[in-house]
Amino acid sequence: MKQKNNPAQILEDKKDKLNWQNFNFLENMLVFSTMRTMPGRNAPPESGVHFRITLDSQNKAICILFKIDRDHQKNDPLITDKKVRRPDYMSLYIDSKSCICTIIEMKGISNDEVKHGIDQILQLKEILQVEIFNHLPTKLKVKYQGILLTPPNANIPIEKIKQVNSPDFKIVSLKYDYKAELYPYVSKLNDLKDRYKHQKITESKPLFIEKILTTRSLPKRIPDEYYSKNFSNSQDREGIYINYLLPNDTDYITLLSNTTLTEINMEENEYMKEITEELKLLNLIDRLAIKFSNSQILESNN
Repeated sequence: MKQKNNPAQILEDKKDKLNWQNFNFLENMLVFSTMRTMPGRNAPPESGVHFRITLDSQNKAICILFKIDRDHQKNDPLITDKKVRRPDYMSLYIDSKSCICTIIEMKGISNDEVKHGIDQILQLKEILQVEIFNHLPTKLKVKYQGILLTPPNANIPIEKIKQVNSPDFKIVSLKYDYKAELYPYVSKLNDLKDRYKHQKITESKPLFIEKILTTRSLPKRIPDEYYSKNFSNSQDREGIYINYLLPNDTDYITLLSNTTLTEINMEENEYMKEITEELKLLNLIDRLAIKFSNSQILESNN
């Protein structure tokens, strides 16, 4: 008989469908829109272009690729306003000095298409700024930028790009006719003058934190003691609350974050040291105002 709140069973039963009844925008993105079904940060061909992001083995960082335009998945959009044009992907790159959200839109050769791509990037940027400001610690300083990825013969509206670019936000046009490697362009802040130069990069072994964030998020919350004390499903709920199952398929983490702090709740286990060391490596304990807490996991209901 299945256990109702067994974490391993919850993960096994996870479906690729957003849950707006229980999760807000950021939670839905973190739980359901990571590239767990497309390993290697690979984006399939679209509009004649495609790309991957290879995390450089020389750099200690995490890089998560999110699928933003989910329209093809049975009318299951991450951006629910039908008037808002949705870009294709967003990468989140974090190292010890940077936290960069790069919005990636893949377009064909049409000038009108590429103009629409600029609007799509801008609209997601505005949504992310509001959501992160409302739900994550104010100490976290996030930089935003955009990439238009097109075939070499695409018509690029340079003047429109110049109009929307500012010292704090830039969109760059990158052209390539094979699978583009975007790591060099998501791991730094780009400049309008940047042009695509293909590089072969040696893939690093992903940090433990990245593997947990991209493959172990649970699609429902576990009703343990910590949940009873800290979670309220009110309409104006602030912050995020997500459970992540650890590789032993028994222990799990609760990630609680709001505009004041981030708290990681977990029982003491063999993964605590590695998680703590990686958070320090990425300088996230200070930037997210992280603290740890422990609670006794309640026995699952049958």
